[in-house]
Amino acid sequence: MSRTLHPALRTGAATALALALTATTVLPATAMPVVPDTAGIPVASTTAEHPAGEPAADPAVATGQEASEVKGAQEESLSLGGIDAEALPEVLPDAQDLPEAPEADQEPEAEQKQAPTEEAEGVEGTDEAEEADAALMSLTEPAGASAVTAQKPADSASQPSDVVIQDLQEKAQADPATLDAPAAEEAEELTDTVMDNALSATQDVEVEKIATLTQPVETMDFIVAGVTWDIEDAGQVTEVSLRVRENAEWTDWNSMEIHSGDEMPNADRVGTEPLISSGADAIQVRVTTVDGENPSGLKLDLIDPGTADTDGKLEPASPASPALQQIEGQAGLSTPEPTEAAAASTSSAPAGAEFVPAVHAQQGLITGTAQATTASTGSNALKPAIITRAQWGANESVVNDWGTPSKDLKAMYVHHTAGSNNYSASGAYAQIRGIFTYHAVNLAWGDIGYQFLVDKYGKIYQGRRGSIDAPVVGAQAGGFNTDTIGVSAMGNYDVASAPAAMVRAIERVLAWQAHRYDVDPTANTRLTQSGKGTARWSSGTTVTVPTILGHKVTNMTACPGRYLDAQLPTIRRNVDRMVANAEQNQAPGQPSLPSNPYRLTGTGTQAHAYWNAVPGADEYQIMYRAVPQGGGSISSQQWIAGKTGTATNYLLTNAPGETAQYAVRAVRNGVAGPQTYLGQHTAPLSWDDGDVYFGNGTTRSNGGIQADTKPEAIRIEGAGQADRVVVTATVASGTADIRVERDGKFAGRMKIRAGGSTVCAVPLGAGSNVRLELQNNATVTYSSVALTRPGQSQDVALDNARCQASFGDVNSSQTAFNAVEWMQWSGLTHGYEKDNTFGLYRDISRGESVAFLYRYLDPSFSVPSKAPFGDVAKGSTFFEPISWAARNGVAQGYIGGGFGVSQSVTRGEFASFLYRAVKPRFSVPSKQAFSDVSTKSSHHAAIAWMKSQKLSTGYADGTYRSGQRITRGEAALLLHRYHLNK
Repeated sequence: MSRTLHPALRTGAATALALALTATTVLPATAMPVVPDTAGIPVASTTAEHPAGEPAADPAVATGQEASEVKGAQEESLSLGGIDAEALPEVLPDAQDLPEAPEADQEPEAEQKQAPTEEAEGVEGTDEAEEADAALMSLTEPAGASAVTAQKPADSASQPSDVVIQDLQEKAQADPATLDAPAAEEAEELTDTVMDNALSATQDVEVEKIATLTQPVETMDFIVAGVTWDIEDAGQVTEVSLRVRENAEWTDWNSMEIHSGDEMPNADRVGTEPLISSGADAIQVRVTTVDGENPSGLKLDLIDPGTADTDGKLEPASPASPALQQIEGQAGLSTPEPTEAAAASTSSAPAGAEFVPAVHAQQGLITGTAQATTASTGSNALKPAIITRAQWGANESVVNDWGTPSKDLKAMYVHHTAGSNNYSASGAYAQIRGIFTYHAVNLAWGDIGYQFLVDKYGKIYQGRRGSIDAPVVGAQAGGFNTDTIGVSAMGNYDVASAPAAMVRAIERVLAWQAHRYDVDPTANTRLTQSGKGTARWSSGTTVTVPTILGHKVTNMTACPGRYLDAQLPTIRRNVDRMVANAEQNQAPGQPSLPSNPYRLTGTGTQAHAYWNAVPGADEYQIMYRAVPQGGGSISSQQWIAGKTGTATNYLLTNAPGETAQYAVRAVRNGVAGPQTYLGQHTAPLSWDDGDVYFGNGTTRSNGGIQADTKPEAIRIEGAGQADRVVVTATVASGTADIRVERDGKFAGRMKIRAGGSTVCAVPLGAGSNVRLELQNNATVTYSSVALTRPGQSQDVALDNARCQASFGDVNSSQTAFNAVEWMQWSGLTHGYEKDNTFGLYRDISRGESVAFLYRYLDPSFSVPSKAPFGDVAKGSTFFEPISWAARNGVAQGYIGGGFGVSQSVTRGEFASFLYRAVKPRFSVPSKQAFSDVSTKSSHHAAIAWMKSQKLSTGYADGTYRSGQRITRGEAALLLHRYHLNK
């Protein structure tokens, strides 16, 4: 908000300014305006000027708490129009004998030289306003004067001439006032000053242009007052002045900034900026127009924003960057103050040192053993603590967003609300609610115009919705709202100096935004005016301005007040220092990873993590989160900062049964960059874990558990989060056959042959318990058992945890090795137990084919009491799979009632079995998939689907050879590929 140049003077002033700009030289962006004489000028008090009994700084309630219920809020709109004769002083009896006032052009030359002057930069002009290019810097002004606010003439406190009074009384009789409100008790004595700031020094006034003049009238108690009218008369009003009664004292007249109506598209009202009071109960209004006629819908809007118990008592819910205090200290700008999240110290560890996280005794909770380092905030490194809209009590139900935020931030305006400086910490909340209501509702802008506001105590408030996250378009610099933001100082800094805490807070907001959006605080930028508003030029004019500027640089206003405006060069320098230090303390980059960054060692208790060096990093910090055996989801745990070191690798050790995830981040000058996820692994269980049970002949032996007789077993409870059991064991002689169960149901089988320590893994389905039961009398010693969880890093455990040489005819050099191993771990095949082979190159039979599919899909199926085919005996190995295949159309029998259990299967037949079993959504192509498979073939759809899924690419000559018999190894490959794709 601001006090503006009287509209009647705007045209002449703008013309003179343009001529001055054309002739002058561009000044540096940090040019210091003439500093006003501050002798005798008070600083806005943060301690003494408060209502009785209310403290200057209210105690905080709680960080992040939202505003409590606002009580006592009310609004009133009073119709305005006409002149109240009672507001005028009496006419002397001999008024007709008084000489006429001299014409304006007869004013003495000495008095003309007292008018305020303006100095600015040059303008590169053309005949077309749209092509004009103006260069403008901070306006300068003589000491003690406001560059663009109308100055009160030396004799304006005296009464207007009786001729003027007579003219006004005649107009009052012809157009009496419509305001229906009781006169204030001081009304009569205020008549002597009714025309202050409206008359020239020669008592001249265009009486016919005064449209409304009220008496001083009693009203409801209010904080905010403004005058609005219908949008169709947007250009009709040329001046609005208000004066109010606060604490039984009347203020001087305040000439209000007038908006043009283009601030909000499709708004139906227009008006002045609000007058902000510390609490008023009476008001007087004066309005002049182009032709002296009242605009339609002219109203006086009064707002009491009410109070909330939390006003002035909340700690900012949007916290400051942990790095802010450190950067301010480095910039030497202020004594560091406590921030919302102070940086913790770091401790160094030698290269390659081992780090062991500790598991809290209570399952699912973690206690870190290392100190955290400074958290990185990136572009928000300078973000200050901000009181949010929810905290000061914005009524979001009346908000109408303006759409897409600015794509760029070019300039940042400094404003003042030009209201009372006599407010308390709680009163600041109320003032903001009042401004919000007037902007959003009375002016129909849909929200408060400013992006941020700052009170005299140094508290920062979020203004427009979304402003913390993006440079949302506001309504704070008419004609220049795009690509800019506005920070408004609460109070009038044309009459007092801004407190140091307020200036510091303004610098914090500006530095945060400058650093975030790469704005040079001491540079110039070019803005193009859009619309008229209160801007100094015509729409389409491009001007060069400082990136940090006062409102008055581009608009007809005295905002941000002469005393705050004089501090802008210092503010620019301090903001620049903060940004420079933030860039020096910029968080380092994110570590990248080599091809194999997470390598399990031994039985899986440890993992060695590796990452690539980050340029400029001083050290690296391990981040982790973990849960114990039986604990909850690991993703619900918070990341904990671990130890730091200079090496680009770490040996990570989990506690027994613990599943941990690890990440790493680079650190430079105590500031940490974004973290990179390294991996996850689960350590084997402790045999002393309360969830581990063994018995029925099992014994402790050499740190492990030994079983040598069927059905000796190990049982593990509380395994609901596990998706795989990984066993490390040795067998004395022969082969140990171990059945894996999940809640009593078969989950898989391990076959471990003698010949040293062997690692085996079996995937688990859903359930809570796991059981390992020996199926023969081989002697097996379990060295470790681990229950891994989903997310085991890059499936390293699955790759390394396999039963070595499970089948005698399968080795790791063969193409089908992984597929056969997977089938065995998954319980899809047991191979041929007689010779412990899989039969890799044997033709697969029809019975084996449907058995593989049935075990893989594990469908819900009610086994029939009768055999579906004559050659399938009830109770035989293939009875259940073939019954399922027949009922679900996967495979049919032959004429004569037989299924052909042992008959070999062709490549085309197996493709059709798989296709019918999984029932994919697939649009059958009209063209051949392979040259030897006709579109009329019964296998065309299945083979075309397999090709589309890359399950089979056929032979090099473009054929599929659907009639060729398929081996067990080839069938394993196809099923495994389908599983991986799925």
